Amino acid sequence: MTSNTPSPRSRIGSASRGACVALGLLAGAPSMASVPAEDGDGDPPGALRCLVKWYPVLAPVRLDAGWGFRLPDGRTFPFDDGKQKTFEQRLESPDLEDTLSIPYRAGAVTPVTREDDDPGRIRFDPLFTATYGDAEAKVDVVPIRFLGQSLKVHRKVEPVFQRLAARLEALVAKDASLRPFLTNVGGTFVWRNVANTRRRSAHAYGVSLDLNTARSHYWEWQRPRQPVRWRNEVPQVLVEAFEAEGFIWGGRWYHYDTMHFEYRPELLDPDCAPAR
Repeated sequence: MTSNTPSPRSRIGSASRGACVALGLLAGAPSMASVPAEDGDGDPPGALRCLVKWYPVLAPVRLDAGWGFRLPDGRTFPFDDGKQKTFEQRLESPDLEDTLSIPYRAGAVTPVTREDDDPGRIRFDPLFTATYGDAEAKVDVVPIRFLGQSLKVHRKVEPVFQRLAARLEALVAKDASLRPFLTNVGGTFVWRNVANTRRRSAHAYGVSLDLNTARSHYWEWQRPRQPVRWRNEVPQVLVEAFEAEGFIWGGRWYHYDTMHFEYRPELLDPDCAPAR
């Protein structure tokens, strides 16, 4: 991958290059051209080829049942395990293709009403632990100043958070009404599971940030909890600033979490969408 690699979306601007630097892609990680099919039969799926741009710990390999990938510790997984799954099964036991199975839709902020339309909630933990660390002591976090607050984020994404902070500072300078959403932020690095689950939270990897909870809505706070009734107060301009740097927003989920942003640039890259 070279320095002129396109960004996930044309409107992201310089985010792609900065993200690649953060994940080491411009420091000698192999390009897809240097990873041929092991048996010479075809190329990896386009979505897997795309993921290698954003997660250099992946090495595509040919398996008996199709394409898979190898992580640095030698573990090998199928890209698509071939199983038909419910949404809950994809949450609990995903393959890597499952993580891309729900398209992330940027653009105007609108209510999410389609059940289980939760792009990004499905995470393949071995990929995240290989990239960011598989234990609290192994997650390499660094302190940053973020709109006057002290936060800890993963060293690999620190440049992304710095660019995001600059974007947000510029927005607040123009519109002071945005600042309350960006005060008392939390949940950058916290080694924990997703609430009420055994699944590791993206916060455990130091790649997420929660806005001021007093200005946020979360489906599990809703009473009664069912049926889910989407709510939001976060302004469009803040959502766009995060997305421009490769973050997805929990407000674009049916199971809404409007305080939550996490660095998932692959979901903003159309090349990572699985073939239909």
